[in-house]
Amino acid sequence: MNQKNFGVRAITVLLSAAVVVAALALRASAQQESWQVIRADYGWRQQRADVTDLLRDLLSRGGVNGRVAVNNQSMGGDPAVGRDKILRVFARNFRGEQREFDFLEGGFLDAAMFQNQPGRDWDDRPRDNDRDQDRDDRFRGADHDRGRDALQILYAFYGVQHRTVNVTDVLRTRAREGSIFLHVSNDTMGLDPAVGADKVLIVVYRFEGKEQAVAVAEGYNLTLP
Repeated sequence: MNQKNFGVRAITVLLSAAVVVAALALRASAQQESWQVIRADYGWRQQRADVTDLLRDLLSRGGVNGRVAVNNQSMGGDPAVGRDKILRVFARNFRGEQREFDFLEGGFLDAAMFQNQPGRDWDDRPRDNDRDQDRDDRFRGADHDRGRDALQILYAFYGVQHRTVNVTDVLRTRAREGSIFLHVSNDTMGLDPAVGADKVLIVVYRFEGKEQAVAVAEGYNLTLP
């Protein structure tokens, strides 16, 4: 090989390496900085459900042990039965840059990557975060007084896909006795967020210092702990 060809090949290798390094650096940077969820959907091809509000709520509460599971239970239903689904998250950062993140069914999101309590500068819709934060602070304070072994309801949703309602307070009221035995129905949840659909109650709770999650279909009983 002559010196000219060797030089061209060396430059090509160096350029390729630079591109790979730049791509990895960009990916690492994207994972380290905070992103605000604009929109999110879950499904396969055109069979997708809007899970924006559900995902925002899950992320704002830190998920379970800092992660949000990507599965039919956490996403509120199965929009494409028998298919390998993907959660698509469309987000923007503080600089206004937008990008799409894809998470495979069975995987997890790092809740720290998405900051969903930044205030109205990031969110186009008004949110009553102050009231929710005050309520959660009061709840955490009460639980601290009772000790770490107490049953704590972190959050709960009832419904299917994007038609869900936050029933955290309903479950927290029941948990004051130290345990919960509840028949999951529209009556016990207080309303029907998806008339005619088979709904699911998703509960994330803490007991004896460990965070856990459970999903109970409508018509069945929830027993905690």
